[in-house]
Amino acid sequence: MNFLIKENIYGHLNRLYWISSFLDKSNHIVEFGCGTGFMISLQLAKKGYIVFGVDSDRKSISYGKEICRKEGLNPDTLHYGDISELDVVPDVIIASEVLEHLDSDNLKQVLGVLRSKLKPGGLLLVTVPNGYGWFELESFIWNQLLVGRLLEALRITTIIGNVKQRVCGKYVEAAYPSTLSASPHIQRFTFDGIRNRLSEHGFRIIDAKGSVLFCGVFSNMLFTGIEPVMKVNIWLGNKFPRIASAFYIACRKND
Repeated sequence: MNFLIKENIYGHLNRLYWISSFLDKSNHIVEFGCGTGFMISLQLAKKGYIVFGVDSDRKSISYGKEICRKEGLNPDTLHYGDISELDVVPDVIIASEVLEHLDSDNLKQVLGVLRSKLKPGGLLLVTVPNGYGWFELESFIWNQLLVGRLLEALRITTIIGNVKQRVCGKYVEAAYPSTLSASPHIQRFTFDGIRNRLSEHGFRIIDAKGSVLFCGVFSNMLFTGIEPVMKVNIWLGNKFPRIASAFYIACRKND
């Protein structure tokens, strides 16, 4: 199954394959916190899935509707507002890279809403970053220690990009941003922590795995576009889920 995005060091294409492995074309699917919709909702819609993306960021949804028009998709695939207001009882809800942006009170409320919206036995697919993983380390070094600014000032980032292009060919990043919101990470999940939270709120875990082992600004600069490295990175994330950079959790609503 081919999607409109290419693989990168973050495993974004691998994440789409994992999500789609739980879906059927007859399912009614909602993506909660879809952003512009480009990373998941629009990819699935392009493949013929019945999917609705909902987000509370008006700018992201407006931008996403423009993407829909450019890609020949129905702009009504995306909705601005709250998922509780959506007039659909989904078979599947996707919450990808969303829950880490919610404080504890909002997280509890949201999980309750997601459970109430799902049909009996419905499926919730969750992806969250490892709050103590490789991505957090790279972000700290790049941003807080100002190493990134130094590398850019010395044009080292440009040099590395040019060398990669000569060796591996030109790599084209995602055509559109995933969101226009600058919401920070608030929750810091572990592999056990996210599974426990979901179990406590009435979900039964049916699958849990790691995404990739390492990712971040340094990893992206050095390795995105280098196919063997990206494949090994995904294998390592699957092999060692507890220390992976993100977690994929599939669970069913307990009735």
